[in-house]
Amino acid sequence: MDRIMVAVAIGMALVFGTGVLVGVIAMVAMAIRREDKLGTLTRQPPDVLARGARRLNGLGLRDITPRYTEDVQR
Repeated sequence: MDRIMVAVAIGMALVFGTGVLVGVIAMVAMAIRREDKLGTLTRQPPDVLARGARRLNGLGLRDITPRYTEDVQR
């Protein structure tokens, strides 16, 4: 292959990869903003976008309810 063709192919791959990366970051940012506005971090995700953002961030629905302890003060 010609050197110019190789350079163009590498440049196109870099542009495509950068576009994918920016798209993923934008989708995660939109999902985080939506969940923050709705206050749904303690419940199931409201949509597929939020579920994907949680998966990418490594955050799942955890048991975050407070533990009930018995009162020992009697």
